[in-house]
Amino acid sequence: MARYEEISNYYRSENSEGMDVERFIHLQKEEVDDYLSFLIEPKVNFSKSNVFFENISPSFFELYIWKLFFKNTYDNQLLCDAIAFCTMELFTEYGSQNSEIQYFDMDLYKQGAAILLLMACNRVDIARYCYPFLIEGLKNSKLDDVKDLKSQRLIILAVEMLASEKKQTIDWGNFGIAVDRFYSDFVKNALYSEDKEVLNEWLTALCDNHLKWSARTESTENEFGTNGYEIEAQYLLLWPFELQAVKNFRALHRLTTPEIDHPLCKTPMAIDHKPDYSKWNAPVWFAPLVDELIVLNPRIAFVKDFFK
Repeated sequence: MARYEEISNYYRSENSEGMDVERFIHLQKEEVDDYLSFLIEPKVNFSKSNVFFENISPSFFELYIWKLFFKNTYDNQLLCDAIAFCTMELFTEYGSQNSEIQYFDMDLYKQGAAILLLMACNRVDIARYCYPFLIEGLKNSKLDDVKDLKSQRLIILAVEMLASEKKQTIDWGNFGIAVDRFYSDFVKNALYSEDKEVLNEWLTALCDNHLKWSARTESTENEFGTNGYEIEAQYLLLWPFELQAVKNFRALHRLTTPEIDHPLCKTPMAIDHKPDYSKWNAPVWFAPLVDELIVLNPRIAFVKDFFK
């Protein structure tokens, strides 16, 4: 498949098998320490905490995927770190809103990617908790802010999946949001299907669309998130996370998902990503920071139950 080769070659050109891991970890620690200093001076608040988690979480996903791709090594500690920091990025943004209405305000495609990534890592429970805030964000979006957006993809899949459990429908037109119909049609036609032929067709198309809308941002001028190429982070390029999100979601509804023949399903990332928090060595700063944020805004007290 030509597009797979393009994306695979791009990932390999931007990420080296011979990377100095010790240096990467050293720089990662320096980055965390720098942002922690920024965070606590003069005092912790939600806006700075959101900047902190937004900036540190990608490197943990990057190293986790690098180890899988180049060394075929699964690192539970890195995955637990990455999922915890990604989750806190979402909920520090929610907690930082000044109005009584709490919602996520990051780019829609980034919200969609984060929710689907949580599902892909067997944390559908966290994704479900995000649903009301996703809906509040849509309700409070201004038409002027969304009218020029390209057709949305990942947020459509994520929200439609979560809405389907509640037998709810989303009127995207009412929010002024353009929709790539493939993703809403996928939920209608395939999400709960038990027909293997139907599933094979739709799941294969889901992976094809993953490749189609993957961004070679550093080498191709027009491939970036706000231009429709929503799979922007390099660690997501060869990770069939949408397929894994669907598979895990279906499993919770006692539905099996057939294997499909697709190059993305032959990568080292096509495994069961299941962070085991009983074995997680949380950073020493994590629990105190979460406790301090809960004191500032008790409405996020629920996050303490996510990482046990």
